[in-house]
Amino acid sequence: MKKILAILCAAITAASAAQAATAAEAQKYMVKVGYQEKYINWSNRNIVNDFVLLIGNEESRYFNPVTQVVDSMLSTPQGTADFNNMVAAANAAGQRPTLLPRDRTYIIKYPQKGEMLCYEETAGELGNYTEPFSEQSWSISDSTKTVLGYECIMAETDYHGRHWTAWFTPEIPINNGPWKFCGLPGLILEATADNGAYNFIATGIEQADAKMPRKIYGHNLSEKMDRKKMREICWTFYTTCAAQMKAQYGVTIKELKLPEGFDLIETDYK
Repeated sequence: MKKILAILCAAITAASAAQAATAAEAQKYMVKVGYQEKYINWSNRNIVNDFVLLIGNEESRYFNPVTQVVDSMLSTPQGTADFNNMVAAANAAGQRPTLLPRDRTYIIKYPQKGEMLCYEETAGELGNYTEPFSEQSWSISDSTKTVLGYECIMAETDYHGRHWTAWFTPEIPINNGPWKFCGLPGLILEATADNGAYNFIATGIEQADAKMPRKIYGHNLSEKMDRKKMREICWTFYTTCAAQMKAQYGVTIKELKLPEGFDLIETDYK
């Protein structure tokens, strides 16, 4: 598997350097990486979300596969009806629906263009914004450890308000990683925030030769927004949701009691 991945990486690197990929090739991904994202949310619950990173010649896509399925269902009237019937049937049986949207984050990276396009949902609002690719400035250390059988090297960076420690493997020389991470001479397999509040770790790597999903379901009406503004909206919702519910809907709920030390994944909005 490592030899196959090395060949794939060389092919991706060569194609990107030459910028000679055909339109068909540009729409395919050759490496698929699974990641788990772990964090403590606003209600002090341990959250675990599964994501996939699909890496092609000219772009990569990072998203939650369950959310993608649900969003694709909700994009049509028939799919919406099927989804609602599934949820109703599960509720009637006293069971949790098998398909529920987890995290509506979609991140598309364009290394050759030097940018990434981010789609998110915050406080019920869908928004999108563009950020520079490889914006992180990394400090690489001598520390090593093994992740998924690959020897990884530790690197650190300060990014959007948090200090992050990442582990990348030169054995897979692809400039990419989970969430927005990139900028290292190897695929990032693990990243942890300074206080451990947020963590990404690879769960599997496989070769592929499949069509890159083109549509971002559910975000076709998303509004172009400022990243920091989106974070401000989210934080304001957490801290004033009771007042908002009372003002907008006349509903009285308890004010959220956020866990001590809780904050968003990016804290530079303050």
